[in-house]
Amino acid sequence: MMRRIRAFLLVSAVLLLFALTTLFVLVATPMPEIGTQRDVFGFESLRPAPAPRVELERYPARDGERLAYRFYDSSSDTLLIFVHGSSYHGAAYAALAAHLSEAGVAKVYLPNLRGHYQSGRRRGDVDYVGQLEDDVADLIGFARARGHTGPVVLGGHSSGGGFAIRFAGGPHGALVSGFLLLAPVIPTAPTVKDDAGGWASLNGRRLAGLIGLNVLGVHGFDGLPIIEFNKPEAFRDGTETLAYTYRLNAAYHPRYPYQADLAAMRAPVLLLIGENDEANDAHAYEALLADDCPQAELNVLPGVDHFGVFGDPGALQRMEAWLAARAGEWGAR
Repeated sequence: MMRRIRAFLLVSAVLLLFALTTLFVLVATPMPEIGTQRDVFGFESLRPAPAPRVELERYPARDGERLAYRFYDSSSDTLLIFVHGSSYHGAAYAALAAHLSEAGVAKVYLPNLRGHYQSGRRRGDVDYVGQLEDDVADLIGFARARGHTGPVVLGGHSSGGGFAIRFAGGPHGALVSGFLLLAPVIPTAPTVKDDAGGWASLNGRRLAGLIGLNVLGVHGFDGLPIIEFNKPEAFRDGTETLAYTYRLNAAYHPRYPYQADLAAMRAPVLLLIGENDEANDAHAYEALLADDCPQAELNVLPGVDHFGVFGDPGALQRMEAWLAARAGEWGAR
């Protein structure tokens, strides 16, 4: 009997050693070169954005870090916390925030997520998966302490939209009364094009290795980069974040499998997607939402691309109308 036990333990140890060796080999895979830089999203066609009229402010997170945000006041009681997409920060959405606040449909907070420009100690990294959710929950608590008592809408563009979906399925989802999703990126979903249309360069082998190590409870390598972004140098201003670690990338997107976080969005949802979106298949969202989030209102915008969805006049009108209608339901105006 003891001989069988020893044999079993020996085989188990050999298999574990083989598994760990395989995982460490995967983790050691170098980051792939992006190669030729190309303007995936049409940065060249964007008009130079004026400097935000609203200055950066700071709010305290639970770990004592003071994180950056901009605030756009409004006559509405509704609070819209709008999360930026990958690589850049809240300033990209200053015109959107100003428009919605001046239209009287929402007070708008534009946070710079931890790990991005002016927020956190390390660019492209967080301390643990789930920290971004804690940070946004802390921002909501900060807004409440300032006397902003209205219903909270969590919105986001691109990866920021994916983050809003993740938030719904996490420990703080009950803080939110509605979701405004602009071209949300949901990794592994049928809506996402390969490499987000060429914007993202993912080290898939390293990702697989880190996922395996995490399953085994090994987290010492979660600070390694796994994804880089293809923003041509001509359009950089020094405030972008061009690579994410495993833990920041995981913290930014819905959990695997993504269906559970989608189904957790039981509140009203508006999803806008441009028909010409470079990163997402606009027409794949209908089936996705029908299965996991049937109450969501989906609008496919003809002639609109990934960046156009947050500046197109038709998109702005839909956002205004939806926020106003929801405010009426919530008694927020």
